[in-house]
Amino acid sequence: PPNMFAFLSEYQLTVPEIKGNYVELDCRDLFPGQQSPLCTKLREDLGISCTTVQVTHCPYSYAVIVDGTAFGRLAYSGDCRPSSRFASAGNGADVLIHEATFEDGMKEEAVLKKHSTVGEAIEIACKMDAKTLILTHFSQRYPKIPPVNRDESDAKAMTVPIAFAFDFMRVTPSSLPLATKLTPALRLLYPGQEDDDKTAAKKGLTVDSK
Repeated sequence: PPNMFAFLSEYQLTVPEIKGNYVELDCRDLFPGQQSPLCTKLREDLGISCTTVQVTHCPYSYAVIVDGTAFGRLAYSGDCRPSSRFASAGNGADVLIHEATFEDGMKEEAVLKKHSTVGEAIEIACKMDAKTLILTHFSQRYPKIPPVNRDESDAKAMTVPIAFAFDFMRVTPSSLPLATKLTPALRLLYPGQEDDDKTAAKKGLTVDSK
């Protein structure tokens, strides 16, 4: 955000060591069709090209599509409501990383807080024709892996591979297919309150949910 640039300029008067250690990046310079010096620098120095799309969340929120990565085309939503413009700009993504803060059935709260549900993230993956979907940014109120309700009438929704991100997770192009198969194990690793209650009941225990 531009106001961050102003803060850094002022902050380096106190900590001069940071001067010259960062490059100002205005995501508006990476909108589709833009030809900025930054685009050229990214291509020449890193061999990648980036495109940004403004999304609905807080001010200066952008999704990004990066071409030329080890994964191929990588699309990342950031925090946002579902965006058809993002789906169009990232068409054919090899990997889509999309936030899924809320479970399906909580769309009203997702709209209110400008986040996405699991089902909405899957819908964007289908519109984008993404080859793999990684879901992330789950609300901390949920101590479990959220359920995935696929639209049985949509062939793409039924077949797109889905992986769930978690803290300290690292994936490589070769390990990504395995990550999409780990959901059953993750559900055992991060059981929900309902699962804890069932386990406790079998042992004759009472679980305090407060």
